[in-house]
Amino acid sequence: METLIQEIYQILKDYRSEEGIANVRITPERIKLWILQFEENDRIFLLNELKNVFQKRYCSKSMALSFLKNIIVKLSEDLNYASSTEFLDNAHCLDLQAEGKSQKKMIELLALVLKKEFNYEIANIGNNTKKHYIYIDDVLCTGNTFYNNIKDWLDIEENGIKMLQRLRANEVSLKVVFIFIVSKNYEKKLGQFYHNIDKNFRNMLKTYAIHCIDAEVLQPIRGSHPDFVLNYEAKVTEQADNHAKDKNFNPYTSEFYRTENSIIIDKFFTSNENRIRFENILLKKGIEILDRVNVRRPNFRPLGYSLPSRKDFGSGALLFTWRNVPNNTPLTFWYSSAAPAFSPLFVNMRQN
Repeated sequence: METLIQEIYQILKDYRSEEGIANVRITPERIKLWILQFEENDRIFLLNELKNVFQKRYCSKSMALSFLKNIIVKLSEDLNYASSTEFLDNAHCLDLQAEGKSQKKMIELLALVLKKEFNYEIANIGNNTKKHYIYIDDVLCTGNTFYNNIKDWLDIEENGIKMLQRLRANEVSLKVVFIFIVSKNYEKKLGQFYHNIDKNFRNMLKTYAIHCIDAEVLQPIRGSHPDFVLNYEAKVTEQADNHAKDKNFNPYTSEFYRTENSIIIDKFFTSNENRIRFENILLKKGIEILDRVNVRRPNFRPLGYSLPSRKDFGSGALLFTWRNVPNNTPLTFWYSSAAPAFSPLFVNMRQN
């Protein structure tokens, strides 16, 4: 077990390492404390699976810097500019989120990349024209922040013309850049743009990401679950139905389970059988956490943040960055409000 703990530590060791706050950093001791909270016969199994997950889904700061450099080069090429400097002179980086949000940090990181790799000051972006608008963020999980940001931006007027009109007329372009995108939720947001903004909105933007996560989210299969899991499922179903009734819309269908044969060959987890076991362990532990601390907020689910209207166990996202762990990942990774009943692996920056 000690060897696995050290191997996982080597992957995660830059998590919030620059902040100089000892109790937020990942250490071998923290990993050990976390794993000892699980059943003894599950510990080696979990560490093996997590080593595999983190190798594929942990984005270090150096990976993010490399990604941003490649994005600038790619955008310059896609838009047929002779150089990245020429592209940047005709671009604009959207800054739409409040202080302390992830977009601010990503823009700060972009400024470092522009200075080091292109000898370009971020303050000089758009010196020529603001033709190519870049929306940059770290993670798109539910997509609510992205949708609300862009919806508001589309309504902004410049010289009496709204940004949506300028997009429609191809006067400007919109480029969306994320480290991680949960594909099914992104599609839902594009559907909202289709119904609420413009039926052709999908063709008005181009998206770039390191990972577009499709089937690699935790969603257990329907099987022989203990009573406390089934009771929790019934509770969420009742809450979601009541929420839909209060908001006067039709209830959503159940999304608690995936069909067992929905993924014929699992290329993300070490095996289909191990995926099922991994999902069930984190599901049960998450429900245990919720029961211990009596969490009343309906958007907190054992497998991560969800929406009160959804009938699911949570987003089940498996994505992690050097500066934060989204609350869309299972509670066991981040929900520090459960301490001392349960100590999460990561200290999360926000528990909203």
